[in-house]
Amino acid sequence: MKILYDGIGSNDSGEHTKEQFLNIMNREFSHKNWSVSLKIIPRELHHQCNFKDWILPDDFIFFTFTDWIEYSGAIIANN
Repeated sequence: MKILYDGIGSNDSGEHTKEQFLNIMNREFSHKNWSVSLKIIPRELHHQCNFKDWILPDDFIFFTFTDWIEYSGAIIANN
């Protein structure tokens, strides 16, 4: 399985394994220090903190693989 993702933190090819993709999501979103970003842009207006009825960034920790795919706009390519 390949994950096609060319957003924040992706590699040049935009192709990732599931493990690489999840590592990117954790590094760039789950484990990111959001304090500075949320001081500049309030949570309600921050585009990266609006997804379904989740309370982000706090709820990133509960995201499943499927949630990350949907949130990021990535595509699963079965080879």
